[in-house]
Amino acid sequence: MSTKKIGVGLIGPGSIAELAHFPSIKACKFAELKAVCSPYEEEAKKVAHKWGAENWYTDYKKMVKHKDIDVVIISSPDGYHYEQTIAAAEAGKHVIVEKPLACTPKEAWSMVNACKKAGVKLMVACNHRFWLQHEIGKELIDQGVIGEVKTAKTGMHEHWRLYQENLAKTKFRLNPKETGGPLFDQGSHRVDLLRWLIGSEVKRVVGIMKKTIEWEYPWPDVVWILMEFENGVIGCYSSDRFSHVAHDATIVFGTEGMMGMSSEGLNPFESAPLAIYTHKDYDWDTLPDIIKKYRYPLHFWPEDVFTKPVPKRWISIYPPREWSYTRMLNHFFECILEDKKPRVTGEDGAKVIEILCAVYKSMEINGWVELPLKEEIIPPGYKPGYEK
Repeated sequence: MSTKKIGVGLIGPGSIAELAHFPSIKACKFAELKAVCSPYEEEAKKVAHKWGAENWYTDYKKMVKHKDIDVVIISSPDGYHYEQTIAAAEAGKHVIVEKPLACTPKEAWSMVNACKKAGVKLMVACNHRFWLQHEIGKELIDQGVIGEVKTAKTGMHEHWRLYQENLAKTKFRLNPKETGGPLFDQGSHRVDLLRWLIGSEVKRVVGIMKKTIEWEYPWPDVVWILMEFENGVIGCYSSDRFSHVAHDATIVFGTEGMMGMSSEGLNPFESAPLAIYTHKDYDWDTLPDIIKKYRYPLHFWPEDVFTKPVPKRWISIYPPREWSYTRMLNHFFECILEDKKPRVTGEDGAKVIEILCAVYKSMEINGWVELPLKEEIIPPGYKPGYEK
């Protein structure tokens, strides 16, 4: 692997950049922050100084042409992802785009094609794939520890004020002109996670969104999506924007067991980051190593060694809480240095946008929507980047 550090430029130094991207770049041994871009001059100067960037810009079109920048991280409001990704690709820069990749399918696939044409890598910043509990869960699913997966569900439930009033620097998440709303904000994370864990594409979608509470929040506050995958698995995603504590859980059900995973918060009835039950017969020697590591004896220290098969019971796994953003950025920089395919490709991001946009069509026709989509779908109030 090359010892040359990768030069990074970041567009949109808002809350997620401050909380996640800047600290992660600083922690990455492969990379160095070279430039920051904000439309506000004072903010650009201040952030560049704080995080040690040599340059600051108010025009992203100028920043992406900087000779020392190899990677552009786009953490601006959703509605700007399209035009900024196109500009970075045309300048020959690799791109990481905050989720959601875009706000319409046409935007998303145009971004994918622009990066392909330019020969640069594109990754969506779906950091949930990089929490260790999700990585371990994925490995165990692929090993067949819970048998053949038949159904799975995932959700993100949290009050819109939790992030907006405590962490957000701006109010773009409340503006339909700049974002697709909570369907995209939360759904892009969890639908992507479900696709990855199940390992199959979604072939049809039915969904519903509804505003159940009258307040200043402009979006539907409840979302449910049912998905049928090409391999026959039935998946479900749910969310709301009025829960006063965050609820985050993914549960995967197989013919030989089940597992539950959580990354954003625990609670009394989902108290471990990863819990697994397998009904398969394992001896101590054949039990997966990660389960051995967390399988403490209940009665007598060698009981699992002489009991064949080992008794069947739930195992809770508590991996170290390594920051998923740092692991994600390190992964992308390694992909550049070693010319490997990123874990969350632009195609992954575009397919998620199709799934989410299909919910609007599903509500229009009151039924299932086949994928891939055959038409452009634009969220209400949003003006696509290709029309600006």
